[in-house]
This record gives sequence, C-alpha cells and structure tokens, in this order.
Amino acid sequence: MTLSDSALVLVGHGSGNYPDAARPILALAESIRRRRLFAEVAAVFMKQNPPLAAALSLVASPTVYVVPVFAGRGFYTGTLIPREIGLTGQVTERGDRRVIYTEPAGTHPRLPGLLACRADGVSRGCGWSPADTSLLLIAHGSARPGGAGETPRAIAAALEGMAHFAEVRLTFLEQEPFAGQWPEMVRGRRVVALPLLVAQGMHAGRDIPPLFGLAQGETGPVTSHGRQVALGTGLGAEPELEEIILDLVRGR
Repeated sequence: MTLSDSALVLVGHGSGNYPDAARPILALAESIRRRRLFAEVAAVFMKQNPPLAAALSLVASPTVYVVPVFAGRGFYTGTLIPREIGLTGQVTERGDRRVIYTEPAGTHPRLPGLLACRADGVSRGCGWSPADTSLLLIAHGSARPGGAGETPRAIAAALEGMAHFAEVRLTFLEQEPFAGQWPEMVRGRRVVALPLLVAQGMHAGRDIPPLFGLAQGETGPVTSHGRQVALGTGLGAEPELEEIILDLVRGR
C-alpha cells in the first residue's frame, strides 16, 4: 500500500472561542493536499468543526494515517483522541480499513532545531545576539496529577544542549513552574518567549501576551519586569511542520 492509496487526517485542538485557531491546521492540510501525495487529506478538531468523531467518516481510503498536530504527548494525544476516533492502538483494524496513529508532531526529533532557528530569527530581528539572549519556552502542561511535561522537557534539554542561547527556561500554563513565574526564573535582560503551541488560539492569543504586558496580537519587543522581551508565535506558522508530519507518516 502506497501513500497515494491512503488518506491523511490531521487532528488539531481548535477553539470554540477562537475559530481562527483552526487556520494553521487547515493550511497544512491544504498544502499537503496540493502535493497529491495522498488520495485524501482531511482535518478535524477537538474544539470545533469538523469534529474529532467525524475523522474516519470524512475519508474513504482503506488505509488512514491519523497525525495529532500537537506540541507533545499528554492526555489528549494518549487517551482522548484515540478514544473519540475509536482506536485501540497504534494500528487499528476496522473491518476492511486500517487506521495508523502516529506520534504527536511535537515529539519529532527535528523540532528542537526548528525552534532554535525560530528563536534565533526573533532574537536577531531585535538586534540581539542569541548568545546574550535568554530563551523562555511556554508549554501548555496539564492540571492533571503528574502534569504533561515529558515532551517539553525533552525539547528544552535539547535546546540547552545546543548552547546557542545564554540560557533556556521552561514554564507551563497549567502546571508548575507556571509561566507567570518567569521573572524569577530568567536571569538575562533580553528574552525571547516561545510558545510550545501549534496555533494562535486562546492560550497563545489571550493568555500569553499579558504575561509580558502585551495585548493580543502584539509580539514586542517590550520592556517587562526590567527585561526586553520579544514573543514568538505558535508552531503552526512554521513551513517545516509539514515535513515533520510527512516524516511521521513515512516512519510508520
């Protein structure tokens, strides 16, 4: 079975309050569709239409690749998405159909390098040397017991190992250490804040900018807590995310 006989379904978070949160996933789906690598390409969402439960009804191919376009592993990717789609494992046989569920996009080994390039671009765009700039990563996390920090911590460790920035600090929106604690965690006077989120939805658009005294849609640089801070955007704006998705499919 080749990819040209298969379907690709991208799963995004979406937002009932911010319909534009679906835009990066829809753009990815359309870009991949134009390449004619798959017989069908669709996108579904947890929080808006088309809904997650419709994933397999939107395509008819006998083999379906389902890729969660999320920044890391957690309850959504490990439990909720498989449950809603009716998956029993990485490969699920449903009658004459085979459904293959990949790892989340954020777990791909190329992601730290992609983030490093993005943060480097933000830093240099402000006239700052990355070697003198602190990199602040802001992940979603989870309020559930134990949190959901495995993937963000691995990404932060990989970025720190590159020794490209003065320091790398990891915070979360829904678990410790909380993003609001960033002034106590970051030593440097120049900071690139990078959300480990795919889309500019509620969190990236509404929750993160005020941490630095920014309004929705603003990226700075701005002076906040005695530092100069520039804010990056969600991962969905990265063209390389498309290649990461294809790598995840081809690896299965």
